[in-house]
Amino acid sequence: MKTLIEEAREGEMRWNARLAAYAHEHGVQTIIEGLGGHVRADRIPVYLRRYRERSRAPLFVASPLPTDIAVGYDHIAGCVGASIASGAGADCLCCLTPAEHHGLPTPDQVREGLIAFKIAAHIGDSIKYGPDGEDLALDRSRSRLDWDGQIAHAIDPETARNLAPEPGPCTMCGDFCAVALMKRLREQR
Repeated sequence: MKTLIEEAREGEMRWNARLAAYAHEHGVQTIIEGLGGHVRADRIPVYLRRYRERSRAPLFVASPLPTDIAVGYDHIAGCVGASIASGAGADCLCCLTPAEHHGLPTPDQVREGLIAFKIAAHIGDSIKYGPDGEDLALDRSRSRLDWDGQIAHAIDPETARNLAPEPGPCTMCGDFCAVALMKRLREQR
């Protein structure tokens, strides 16, 4: 038996699809806004499939937010939901900020939300299309411990530059850096 929320979502999907078809028949381009708000992570691909069964119109999702306990970090929780939605076929994403549900965001919070959702879109695209050239270029730079190359291919080069250590193995691994150890082993052969 469907819950009231599931019935409402199904109704929204039906009406959105009908309205989009009607608009299209009359020469009006449409994009459907749906699957917004609070949706359990496991339900996101299910709802996306149902939307796709009803309409070919592009789908814009507002997040969706897969958990409610991330107060102050809704941009991160929303990024998880958006990655799932994008990978399942959503076409456009609406970002959240750390201030979501609490007030108007600051410019820095908007920037933080936009970067988080840029990451979400990239993850979704990699699910749909596989890794892109930037992923592969960054992987090659990482395997060479090339910090400048990693920074150049980062989504947010400014933050990456501020966090980058001096040349050498990463500060997390130090002498136990797997990449540096493999490089030394190859050189010894």
